Amino acid sequence: PFTLSFDYISTCDDIIGRFERIAPTLARQFGPVPVVGVGHSCGALLQLLITTLFPDTPRAANALLSYNNKSVKEAVPFFDEFFAPLFATLGQNGTGLMLEPFMGRDYPSSSADMINMSILLSRSLVKGTIPSDEVLSDIAKRTTPKPLSSIVPQQIQIPSIMRESIEQLLEPIAKANTDAGISPLFNQAFDVLEQIPSLIEEVADGARDFNPTPASVRASARRAYRARRTLLIQYDDDPLDESEEIESLLNEAENVMRMKRPMVNFDIKRTVLNGGHATPCFAPPLDLATKAEDLLGEDSAKNKLMYKQADDTVNELVRWLEEGNL
Repeated sequence: PFTLSFDYISTCDDIIGRFERIAPTLARQFGPVPVVGVGHSCGALLQLLITTLFPDTPRAANALLSYNNKSVKEAVPFFDEFFAPLFATLGQNGTGLMLEPFMGRDYPSSSADMINMSILLSRSLVKGTIPSDEVLSDIAKRTTPKPLSSIVPQQIQIPSIMRESIEQLLEPIAKANTDAGISPLFNQAFDVLEQIPSLIEEVADGARDFNPTPASVRASARRAYRARRTLLIQYDDDPLDESEEIESLLNEAENVMRMKRPMVNFDIKRTVLNGGHATPCFAPPLDLATKAEDLLGEDSAKNKLMYKQADDTVNELVRWLEEGNL
C-alpha cells in the first residue's frame, strides 16, 4: 500500500516512484499498455492529485472508489480535542520520560518505537521464524527495566541448533496459516499498522491538516485534471463519499480543458453500488477466496466471507475497462 502521510504530495511522489521502478518490467512483459489509476478513499484522492499535479506521469484513465476529500477535522472526529494531544504526547517521549528512571538507557524514545518492534516480532511469528540475534538484543536493551538490566542478558545469542528446533516447531503453524490463506491477511494488517508510527510523529511535529488542503485540491482538479476517462464508484451506504461533488468538478475540468484543446472530450461515469465505505477492503486474498468457493460454492463463499459486494465492484471495474478497450 501507499505510505500514509499528512503530506499528500510526498505520498504521490512515492507512488509514482514505485510505478516507475516496475514500469520497464511491465512494458517488456506486456508491451505498451495504457496506464489506469485505481484508488479507494484516500487512494482515490491521490490518483486525482497525480493526474492533476504531475503532468509528466502517463494516465489514460482513473477509477476512483469512495472518493472523499475531507479535512482532518472532518475525517477524524475529536482530532484537535483528543487525538492531536495524544499523538503529540506519544511522539515526544510520552512514555519514555515517565518510565526512564525504571527502564534501560536505550528505552524507546516514543511509543512509535514500541509499535515498530511489536510489528517486527509479529511478522516473524507469522512467517514461522525467529528474529536475528541483533534484533532481539536491541529489543532487550530497549525494554528491560533498569533494576533487571544486570540480570537479564542484553546481548542475546540463540544457538543455531536451538533456533532451528524452535523454527521447526513453528513451521506447521505458519504452513497451516499459509495454506488457509490467513497469512496474507496478517501481512495486510501489519502493513496498515506500520503506518501508525509515522503518523504519530507527524502530529507530534505539528501536522494538523493535509497538504494540499481540500480547497486547494478542488481548485487544482477543476483547473488541471487531464484523464480522458474516469469511473466514479459510489456506495449507497457511505456517509463519507463525495463522488457527486468530484463528478461536478471533473465536468468543469472538461470545460477548462476544451478551452485549451477544443477537440478533447472527457468520459466521466458515476455508478452507485450496494455497500459501504469499507466494501473494497473486504475482498479476501485470491487464494483464500478460491479455496472457499471450491469448498462452499461461489455464492455461499461470497456470503459467508462477506465479499459479494467487493466482487460486484471488481465486475464493474472489468466492464468499464473493457468498454474503453483498456
